[in-house]
Amino acid sequence: MRININLPWGAYVAEFLGTFVFVFVASGAVLSNIFYGDVGSLGVALATGLSLAAMIWATAAISGGHLNPAVTLAVWLTGKISVINAVFYIASQVLASFAAGGVLLYIFGDRAIRFNLGAPILGADVAVGTALLLEAILTAVLVFAVFATVVDRRGSVSFGPLVIGLVVVCGGIFAGPITGAALNPARAIGPAVITGSFTNLPIWILGPFAGSLFGLVYEFLFLRKIPEAKINSPF
Repeated sequence: MRININLPWGAYVAEFLGTFVFVFVASGAVLSNIFYGDVGSLGVALATGLSLAAMIWATAAISGGHLNPAVTLAVWLTGKISVINAVFYIASQVLASFAAGGVLLYIFGDRAIRFNLGAPILGADVAVGTALLLEAILTAVLVFAVFATVVDRRGSVSFGPLVIGLVVVCGGIFAGPITGAALNPARAIGPAVITGSFTNLPIWILGPFAGSLFGLVYEFLFLRKIPEAKINSPF
């Protein structure tokens, strides 16, 4: 994950803008499907994954294109980002989530509140433990894709954003009806807090953060013996 070390504030702004667009499009697609139809669950999954891919491509050269607190945590745990930058990255991502939720509330009005502003929701009769496990596993797959294609220089770095976006599309198709397939705390925090929907919010925070630990697994299995020059560090 590359970043211009001479522009730290530019990196934080890029994380804010990229995350804003991602949450805005992902949640907006959910609301459009509810209020206007013709989007469908597949359309929501495509809008979510492709918007993420586009924003990672757009921000990769500036901030590394994390756009996800779980990804930033994984990168920090493996020592490829400083703690201060990790804190500012996550703060930027969370603020972007709130900003996107606020704009969606303005666009769709109060009627969108009952649908949590398009935030992920738990499927009927889905146990909390099951949802946490599913979010953790799918986020681990996402982190695997990030490390294999973007962090590890041996991977297809140029296609990294597309691979990551496709993982999110597949996750949305599979887990969308079950957990909402957040795989990203920023996808849920802003819209959920704005609408006061706190009941299941820990699922979309703790699940992805648990999945971020796979970064350590990738580091141990595949990167420990790789020369530093071949690791695409964000700094």
